[in-house]
Amino acid sequence: MEIINKIKNKLIKLRVELKKESAAEKNNKNELLNSIKNLGGEKIERNSAWDRYRQRLQLYILRNDPRNFLRWEPIINSMFHNADKRELDYLINSDWDKWSQAITETWIGNPPRYAHYKKSSGNLIHTAYNLSLLFDHYKIDVKKINKIIEFGAGYGCMAKLINNLGFNGKYVIFDIPEFLALQKYYLRSTNTIGNFNFTNQIKKLEYPNPDIFIATWSLSESPIELRNEFLRKIGKPQYMLIAYQANFESIDNIKYFQEYKKNNQDYNWADCEISHLPKNYYLIGKKK
Repeated sequence: MEIINKIKNKLIKLRVELKKESAAEKNNKNELLNSIKNLGGEKIERNSAWDRYRQRLQLYILRNDPRNFLRWEPIINSMFHNADKRELDYLINSDWDKWSQAITETWIGNPPRYAHYKKSSGNLIHTAYNLSLLFDHYKIDVKKINKIIEFGAGYGCMAKLINNLGFNGKYVIFDIPEFLALQKYYLRSTNTIGNFNFTNQIKKLEYPNPDIFIATWSLSESPIELRNEFLRKIGKPQYMLIAYQANFESIDNIKYFQEYKKNNQDYNWADCEISHLPKNYYLIGKKK
């Protein structure tokens, strides 16, 4: 843990001298700032860790250059994962022609280069590894997929990656307002053209029974009531990719997802502990 914290601190301090803003960069930044300013009337109670996180993230967006957002402390602390070399090796041995193109970084947000593959970043490689386990296990051709719903999409890395792989369908993201704003900024800045729908309200979720449902270390960090309401709303996805930690605050996630499997026996499930991330797990499923 001490080593990880040292790495994080170095990343926070590691800024590059940015060139003068282009007109497009300035426009993207202004849209991001306006999205956050428009949240001014929304009351955040600060009752939970996520409430406090939201306030801190708002301040970072308002006070810092978003071209460096992947070096911000709130982003690093919540999303930092410098991919294990085994994750890159898996992609190389899986279908490197496909993955090498998909994980080529745009460098938007100034992510650190991955030591073992300088054309990409650790977080993008880790995201690709997560996705590849689902795609490889069930032999999924993303170009034949029509609808995807992602719960908690971070800064938009998974959405961008799937777009890179040739997905042309509807991509729905459910997240907190601050991350929705950041995702829109990231996808605009990377010139990602797609059919995206963003919402922070379960009642406004469209397209039930998607082809793929994705929730990597997101559903498992949400209150039980929210999880259950969300899962009821989206119906029965054809495929599911969930990654989770053993415990979050007072919630036993192992027990929760074992119960979820038991209550959804119309799926073929595969789950395992992640060998290089102890006490973290993958749960993937396909509807029978």
